[in-house]
Amino acid sequence: MRKSIVSRFFSAMSLVLVLAISTIGISFVFFASKYFKTDRLNLMNLCVINAQAAFDDSMQEIDGISTEEQRSKLRENLRLISNTTSTIVLLADENGRCIVCTETNKCSHEGSYVPQETMKILSGVDKSVQLKENFDIEYSGTYYTVGRAARDESGNIIGYVFAFSDATSITVFTNAILSIFMVCAGTMLLLSSVVSIIVTGRLTTPLRNIAEAARRFSQGEFSARVEIEGDDEVAHLAYTFNQMASFVENNEKSRSSFVANIAHELRTPMTSIKGFVDGIRDGTIPPEMQDRYLTVISDEVGRLARLTNSMLDISKLESGEFIMNVDNYNIWDTIAAIAFAFENRIEENDIVLRGFQPAKILVNADQDLIHQVVYNIFDNALKFTPKGGYIGFNVTEDKSAGTVTVKIRNSGQGISKEALPYIFERFYKEDSSRSVHTRGAGIGLYISKTLVQRSGGTIWAESEEGEYTEFIFTLPGAKSTKQSAPKVGLPTTAKGKNNKQKVKKR
Repeated sequence: MRKSIVSRFFSAMSLVLVLAISTIGISFVFFASKYFKTDRLNLMNLCVINAQAAFDDSMQEIDGISTEEQRSKLRENLRLISNTTSTIVLLADENGRCIVCTETNKCSHEGSYVPQETMKILSGVDKSVQLKENFDIEYSGTYYTVGRAARDESGNIIGYVFAFSDATSITVFTNAILSIFMVCAGTMLLLSSVVSIIVTGRLTTPLRNIAEAARRFSQGEFSARVEIEGDDEVAHLAYTFNQMASFVENNEKSRSSFVANIAHELRTPMTSIKGFVDGIRDGTIPPEMQDRYLTVISDEVGRLARLTNSMLDISKLESGEFIMNVDNYNIWDTIAAIAFAFENRIEENDIVLRGFQPAKILVNADQDLIHQVVYNIFDNALKFTPKGGYIGFNVTEDKSAGTVTVKIRNSGQGISKEALPYIFERFYKEDSSRSVHTRGAGIGLYISKTLVQRSGGTIWAESEEGEYTEFIFTLPGAKSTKQSAPKVGLPTTAKGKNNKQKVKKR
């Protein structure tokens, strides 16, 4: 049977409280009893001293105690001492015979003899001595006994003085103390139990809420969240859970969107390829038109290859399989090579290249990977630059900061303010209602961001709706020595080789 945190905490707290209270109770009763006994013996000792003084005065006054009248007078004096100290006083002569007892007017103890062993003990010391209980004199119940030898001025023993105190009074005192303690301990345990249940309930309720949210989350309800209360560790746990849930939910949405986009991207070219191939085979497409449609098939196959390479790039990027080959090189070589590669598209759309003035500006990075970054950004710019628009370049070097900044701007519709913060997220598409082919699968900018960050730079975008979009990224400037090759998770699909073709500048 599963044991809850409340029951375990309550059991542990109860055990600790019971042990603590028991230890305190036993110690308290022990020391209280000891104190009470010590105090009682001190009082009895004082009683013995006073009784001895009264005995000495009586002996000097009447020169001995022989008549009943003399004993009665001494008994009254001793009874006054006895009553004030709640003790029984007994006097014995030098032979150990009891001559006066304050217990009753006619005490049965008078005439009894004190044991020789007791008189021997008292004769050997000149102080009060605690004796064994009752020392063979019969009393009902248990008594503490203190005795002392009475001596004259010469030091000769003239008698013995004893004080008896009922030992049951300590038992009554101990029982009373124990009863009071048990009532207090029971009350404290009850209050502690109530407080423990309330505290553990408040502590475990958020945990149960987190567990319930996690259960719902595991069943696919990715919108499950935990209400956060307070600022303690449990609240921090709830906050962390909500963050994790949001991250997983966003990833799940991105994954679903990505699967849908990929399915659309794969289905469209494959449908075209199959239709054109079937048309060539069955003669629907005449021989003189076959070259044209074979070109279309080739373009569609290239599109599938690019999509496949992008998916492989993401896999390698996340697994960290690639080693960067960092070196100093001219960033304009990469920009020029990509511009030449897109020459036909630039010419077809009558796009003007602004700021295309290659110079020698060295960066310290992997040329192939930065080629992929510039390729993705330039390809993205071409997709959204209207016919007759422009694509501008700006490359500056900040030697004091040791960085090179590359800006690629294109005219066009721009990016909305709502979408701008998310365009570098994996699988993100600004407008999912638009054509997948137009917007792509939403992974090029994610790859570019990761590569720039792994190269030691930063990347961001700026846009003004209806006017322009500008992508800006920084790279480390040239170093005097080669850097070690850190690992990164993305190879490139295109190389930054110099191209001998010419691009028309306007």
